[in-house]
Amino acid sequence: MDVLIHGIFSLRILVTTGIFPPDIGGPATYVPGMAEALASRGHEVTVVAPQERSDVLHAPLACPIADGCTSSAPSYRLVRFQRARYLRYANFFVELGRALATIMREARACDVLFVNGLGLPAVMASRLAGKPMVVKVVGDGAWELAHARGWTTLDLDEFQEVRDWWVRLLRWWHHQAARRARAVIVPSRYLAHIVEEWGVPASRIHVVYNAFDPLAPQDALSLDLGLGPHFYQGLRLVTVGRLVPHKRIDGIIAVLGRIEDATLVVVGDGPQGPALRALAQRLGLAERVRLVGRLPVEQVWGLLAHYADVFVLNSIYEGLPHVLLEAATFGVPVVATAVGGTPEIVQDGETGLLIPPHSPGDLLAALQYLQADPDLRHRLATGARRSMVRFSFERMVEETERVLAGSMNVHTRHGGIGQ
Repeated sequence: MDVLIHGIFSLRILVTTGIFPPDIGGPATYVPGMAEALASRGHEVTVVAPQERSDVLHAPLACPIADGCTSSAPSYRLVRFQRARYLRYANFFVELGRALATIMREARACDVLFVNGLGLPAVMASRLAGKPMVVKVVGDGAWELAHARGWTTLDLDEFQEVRDWWVRLLRWWHHQAARRARAVIVPSRYLAHIVEEWGVPASRIHVVYNAFDPLAPQDALSLDLGLGPHFYQGLRLVTVGRLVPHKRIDGIIAVLGRIEDATLVVVGDGPQGPALRALAQRLGLAERVRLVGRLPVEQVWGLLAHYADVFVLNSIYEGLPHVLLEAATFGVPVVATAVGGTPEIVQDGETGLLIPPHSPGDLLAALQYLQADPDLRHRLATGARRSMVRFSFERMVEETERVLAGSMNVHTRHGGIGQ
């Protein structure tokens, strides 16, 4: 291995992820940026990710967030395998086999696996290839599945206390990557506590806050989504995320009907899409709510930079929502539920407004408050932009790099792994 000038040996890093552009979501933003940054620091990086047959694949941004990069092509390898779309219950096993074969092939030449998704095949490949594994945990997959399927109505903290056999089975399936990892990276103190409850020793858990430092805001793509003139009048609300129950986008739509002169643009796809459209129709809001589906990340940035008046996050659970970092960077005031790691980003009344979950009255009051006070919107947006100093991309990359190196017992001039 070659020694880099910042005191860490050059590593061959294999990154696995379950979503990647043109998908949207935290990992789809985080992985390309982190892969490029690690490669620009002298590491050999390969990313393994699935793709849909229908995906129009655009080359990843060469340097979406890494300073000092001028290349027009990414400096990491991207290896993709096709998602399975055959029979409902066969798809999982076909896709699992494809993921395992792809990860196993690439793992033979790597020094360490950095797992951001595809946990089960990554665990199997790590054991078969005898390679150490670092896992990034951004949520509890067991709870997310149980909640999405209607198997539980408990919130995440309450769910941790359940000991039923089916919950134990879900936990075994979803938590084993974290339990078997040399190190676990979490993006919030809240999630560090959750992962420790899974049985992962605190000494192996490292809090590394997410960061966001895109192309300069003035360079964000301006776009026309064909919304119609009335969408550019009044209060323009935007929310971004998977259309799943715990995001509670239905709650935003319901509250919208009680706010005069306001519209809502929803970015993302997921199983709740048809139900959300039907809800807007039933409430007589079809002309004020537009579900635009998933968009390339550059278009999401354009929507935030050039359109949104307020960003709304009504989830009942979040690890550390990357989209709030994006909203802050582009100067969009935020109304968000005070759940999970969100209060570690949003300081109520200073960088945004925090409300309790499951509280439509508080959501309505916060949105009406911001609608009536443009000066407050400006003050919150300014405070949020300034707070982004705490979420430096360079700091995130350096801390992640030290954890990856430490997983191989490779010491750094900084004295090993840091939290």
